[in-house]
Amino acid sequence: MPTTAEHYDVVIVGASLAGCTAATLYGRAGLRVALLDKHRSAATAKALCGHFILAGTQPTLRRLGLRERMLAAGAVEGDLRLHADGWSPPTEPDLPLPISLRRTKLDPMLRDLAASTPGVDLLLGHRLTALLYDGDRVTGVRARRADGPDVQLRGALVVGADGHRSKTAELAGVDEDVLDNERFGVIAYYRGVRLRGPGVSQVWLGESVGISTPTDDGLTLLAAFPHRRHLDAYRADPAGGLERFLAGLPDGPDLSAAERVAKTAQAYHYPQVRRDPTPRRGLALIGDAATTGDPVPAVGCGWALCSGEMLADATAPALRGELSLRRGLARYRRAHRFIDQHDDLCRKESRARPPGRAEQLVLAALPHDRTVRRNVYLMRMRAAPVSAVANPVTLARAAWAVARARA
Repeated sequence: MPTTAEHYDVVIVGASLAGCTAATLYGRAGLRVALLDKHRSAATAKALCGHFILAGTQPTLRRLGLRERMLAAGAVEGDLRLHADGWSPPTEPDLPLPISLRRTKLDPMLRDLAASTPGVDLLLGHRLTALLYDGDRVTGVRARRADGPDVQLRGALVVGADGHRSKTAELAGVDEDVLDNERFGVIAYYRGVRLRGPGVSQVWLGESVGISTPTDDGLTLLAAFPHRRHLDAYRADPAGGLERFLAGLPDGPDLSAAERVAKTAQAYHYPQVRRDPTPRRGLALIGDAATTGDPVPAVGCGWALCSGEMLADATAPALRGELSLRRGLARYRRAHRFIDQHDDLCRKESRARPPGRAEQLVLAALPHDRTVRRNVYLMRMRAAPVSAVANPVTLARAAWAVARARA
């Protein structure tokens, strides 16, 4: 049984990107926050991650004061180019850019930011063992400490920010909507990669997808997301499979002088998981605990940061007593629809099927129409809703641009 008890406004389980973002913003709002994590080291970082943060997250990074710190740590910010039937045009100079920093640097940076925020207690080495209830309302957690007695941490709101295998969601009995991915992934870091194609980061679209993104310390992450029917060819030699795949890409990266600096990381089975972001009274889920999306469009880091911000903005007034928590969680649920709609699109793309007629039309219009090009870029960067492209006006404009170009 626990021998100590603490009371907070918010108890957050999981001190990674989503949890640290929410904790920092709650602390800045004048609230007292318990931010607990099962790992004992503040330097712990997620291993299987592409580190790529889409441009739609840039306002959140600036608000947190992270963007400049990331650039000072060697993060790479730059133009993303797509290859379908040829390369997409360059990103226009007034549009936001994606940014890349390895998680070994980013995760400790975010924990330091949260821990230095007044009102936030970073509790490392605390493993969640139970949720506490008052009737059907979640009122806190029980955690086992690595170096002392168990503790009870009580709060008006409990937040699960503990990843796609969320223990918080499991203990609460939250239903899961699980969809298998028709692609698998192999990634590795290389030094000395020479780009043949344009841009800073590159993505080759198709049934199988290739990705090249430079990051800090002169490294480049190279990734292959082949269709599952090719899985057996990669199991015995993942690195060889990755390099053979890259060699077959048009304008693929030149690895003749490159050196692989670490083992490959493989995700042979990475299901997409969606859970209700407000599944119980007094409980909310953020980051991968709410939405574990297809890794190909690189949404994971961005959704973690944005959902943490969405939750804090929606519920901080309620936790200060300015409105009911029920209304605050309803606000978060509405804000989270932005993520849900993008995730619907990602789920369709994860089936690795040929693009439909509408998608083919939009891709064909990119070189010929600035408005279509900007809308597609902002949508892919998660800076605009899916409806910015999936609407009759944009599709008609794309059709007109393609017809004019052919004429």
